[in-house]
Amino acid sequence: MISTQRLAPLSRFSNAWPYVLGTGLVVQLTGLLFNNDGSRYATQTYLSLFVPALLLLLFRRLSAATWRQPSGGILLGLCAWVLLCGWLNPGSSSGPSHWSKIVLLVLLYVFAVASLVRQPRVFAGLLVAAVTVAAVFAWLTLYYQFGVLDKPLDYQALRLTGRLSELGWNGLADLDHPIVAGLYYGVFAVLATGLLVALPVRAWQAALLVLGMLGLLAYILLTFSRGAWFATAAGAVVMLLLFPNLKAKTLLGSGTLLLLAALLIFWPEIQYERQVGLSHRELIWANWGERLPTFWLWGAGAGADFEFVFPPPAQWSVKHAHSLYLQFWFEYGLPGILLLVALLASLLWKGWTCRAEPLARLGLALLAFALVAMVSDIYAIFHRPSPYWVVFWFPVGILLGVQRPRSASGAA
Repeated sequence: MISTQRLAPLSRFSNAWPYVLGTGLVVQLTGLLFNNDGSRYATQTYLSLFVPALLLLLFRRLSAATWRQPSGGILLGLCAWVLLCGWLNPGSSSGPSHWSKIVLLVLLYVFAVASLVRQPRVFAGLLVAAVTVAAVFAWLTLYYQFGVLDKPLDYQALRLTGRLSELGWNGLADLDHPIVAGLYYGVFAVLATGLLVALPVRAWQAALLVLGMLGLLAYILLTFSRGAWFATAAGAVVMLLLFPNLKAKTLLGSGTLLLLAALLIFWPEIQYERQVGLSHRELIWANWGERLPTFWLWGAGAGADFEFVFPPPAQWSVKHAHSLYLQFWFEYGLPGILLLVALLASLLWKGWTCRAEPLARLGLALLAFALVAMVSDIYAIFHRPSPYWVVFWFPVGILLGVQRPRSASGAA
């Protein structure tokens, strides 16, 4: 018989792991904002999230139930194909050790998120914490950029040289590019919408959530990233439709009225945005189509650059296809894109069949955000932890973790 003393450490681990892993996930989600050093953020994420996730995975004997479901099996197949491409395709950007590390981190991340989803109270708490941090930094950025640095609130000046992407003080909340910043904060805008309509909040709590949403939406608007605009709108609308309560209907109606008012007030600016069009992405996509016969089956290699030089008089080039779907096909070939589409379809189906669970609806809305964002802006999902992990792998982990109510009681 196993002694009580020997069982005590296991009992303590079983009670503590949700809080340890939850803290690590908050660090991963928001650490990009309060760190001005990428290596420091990486160290914090490894120690607070990946190491505990690995220990939990080993403790659960690789958690076969997580991968036995259709979505889990397809994800493992996709990861296996990425490894094969990284190892065997001569066009891959790095060697086998690099791709093994990336795949391991991805699997640990989605496992960590899926495990926390089965602890609804802890997961709700970490979502509140993450949204709070993001909203505070959004408001701080607006204050510092326009209140302290006195950046002019002029459309042309902002559109050409003043797009938001960083706080502007001491290297904090520096997301490198307005598109990345818009997508990153867009995830938290969708999450804030979900918290408002899904949780039984008091009036003052609802007011704080609305205030946070306004700051996040203002930041996203001033990135002038139209991909982030459309992705945020898609995610928010899906969220409101999946929670058909009075709060959701009020937000949907208010948002529609505000959109109509914005169309009237900012019609000249909207016309200018329409003239900008796809920002020459159509040239990149046309070139992708011309080169398709050279890579369509096996791909150009994991992490391969899609080199494209714009025709004169342009003086610049790009290294990716400006569409995750096209870039993924370029790198991993037909098997890769088919596995990715199968993964997305299986996650959508699972989320829909489990929609009685609030977290399944949350995951569906976030996945809708990612599906739109990947049309024109995201260039990679198999790479080191970045804001794109928050956009893509976070909802993947949520939908892997949700369960139908009748089986939730058996979750460990």
